[in-house]
Amino acid sequence: MPHFTKQQLRRQNIVTIIVIAILIIGGLVIHGWFNHELLPVDTSDQTKRVVVIPKGTTDKQTGSLLKKQKLVRNAYVFDYYLQTHKTQGIKAGRFYLKRSQSTPQIVEKLQQKPTATTNTSE
Repeated sequence: MPHFTKQQLRRQNIVTIIVIAILIIGGLVIHGWFNHELLPVDTSDQTKRVVVIPKGTTDKQTGSLLKKQKLVRNAYVFDYYLQTHKTQGIKAGRFYLKRSQSTPQIVEKLQQKPTATTNTSE
């Protein structure tokens, strides 16, 4: 086993601490960004938007559809959240969603029975 000088060990420890600090800071930044992307697109917009999820639509396609309609901030974050928090599959059908709903609220709604009529007094 080679012997290292105190200076070499100190330098190695500093490099290790710096790498660990960078990983921790990077993880916190990514976590903060991810949580921000789960927030509602516009908390003041209470307008109900009709979203039709066709039968056979994948989770990824649903995320893209919701992003195009400006109901979620990020389609990839929506898809990831859905994969990690899904209790049941997304239902096909007509849903009334608001831009003031967060991604978790939208996911919960999409896993429930869709609205059968065009009644907007929900």
